[in-house]
Amino acid sequence: MTHIPEPRTFPEMELIYDQLAAAIDRAGPEEEVLFLTRLVMVMAHRSGPSADFAACIAVALGDSERPQVAGA
Repeated sequence: MTHIPEPRTFPEMELIYDQLAAAIDRAGPEEEVLFLTRLVMVMAHRSGPSADFAACIAVALGDSERPQVAGA
């Protein structure tokens, strides 16, 4: 059985948003995409195998109904 952690609270999400916005500003426009890619890779690594990465990508793309499967 996969353990799904509790969602973060709204105040926690606001703090994350502020931290992310500051980090994107610090990275600068030239490095924004690279920074975000590295951030996602670190988060995927730290979340372990329990995270459904394909579903996360689908939600971020606005297609939460049909997660894309690699090779499909």
